Formats: sequence, C-alpha cells, structure tokens
Amino acid sequence: MPPLREKVRKQHVPTAKELKFRLVLGQRIRDLRTPLFSQDEFAEAIDVYRSHMSNIERGKSDLKLSTLLRVAEALDMTVGELLDVVEGEPTL
Repeated sequence: MPPLREKVRKQHVPTAKELKFRLVLGQRIRDLRTPLFSQDEFAEAIDVYRSHMSNIERGKSDLKLSTLLRVAEALDMTVGELLDVVEGEPTL
C-alpha cells in the first residue's frame, strides 16, 4: 500500500485590489459605526471580540458573510447598502 500523502491546503494571497477593498470597507464600517457605537459596544452588538472589530476596521481581516450580515443589521442597513462601494471608494 502506498504511503498516504498529506493534503496541502491552498492559501490565498490577497491581491492589491482585495486589500484595498478590505481597507475601504473597514473605513466605511468605522464611519457608519462611530456616531452610534463605541468600538467595544459595536463588537458586543455583533458578537465579535473588540480586537477582531479593530482588525476589520483597519482592513486587516477578511469578513465572513455571517459577520457582514450582523454588521449591516447592527447599522440598520442591508448588506447591499453596506457594500455600496465603487472602484474601492465608498459612495457615501
């Protein structure tokens, strides 16, 4: 019987466009959050650690869809409204 080979997991390296999108989205979330919540309050409202919220707002973390939905709901928006970003710039 041949030896078992370990499956190597692919790791996606984000492109410059993806990194810019994360940064723009994070800034948009921060801009929409600040009149309503502190970062601690918002993190608690969407059920994430404050450090994760900080990483999201600084574009250091790639959001899961479920987190994105909770962010939109906490801001009383739809996901579509939250993602209303064109060419890396928010349309606010």
